[in-house]
Amino acid sequence: MVWTSLFGIVTLVLLARALGFGASPLLADDGDARRIAADAIHGFAPADAVVARDGRGALVAGQDGRVALVRPLGDRWVVRIVNGAAAAVTDGRLRVTPAETMFPPADLDLGPAAAAWAQRL
Repeated sequence: MVWTSLFGIVTLVLLARALGFGASPLLADDGDARRIAADAIHGFAPADAVVARDGRGALVAGQDGRVALVRPLGDRWVVRIVNGAAAAVTDGRLRVTPAETMFPPADLDLGPAAAAWAQRL
C-alpha cells in the first residue's frame, strides 16, 4: 500500500515536470523586462533595463527614477520597486535585498553593469 502511494506521487511529479509545470520563466531581452515592469506597476514608464545573464531576473529603471526588480516566482514574474534596497556587488553579481521582509534577496549576474546598477539603488 505504501509503495503504491509513493509510486503514484512520483509519477505525478514526473508528469508535471514533463508538462513544464515546474519551469521558471526566462526573460529573452530587456524589452521583456520593460514590458513586464510597465504592466505590473501602474504609471511606470521604463527608461532603461538590464537582464541577468541567465535570464532569471532584471532591473528596470523608470523615467521617474524608480528602479523595479523583475524576478520569477514559480511560473510567473513578480515586480517590486527596490529604490533604497541594500545592494552588494561581488564578481559581477549584484545582490539586491529589498526592505520588504517577505520578498527574499535577488542575485543577478549583471557582469560589468552590476556596479552602476548598485549605485542607482
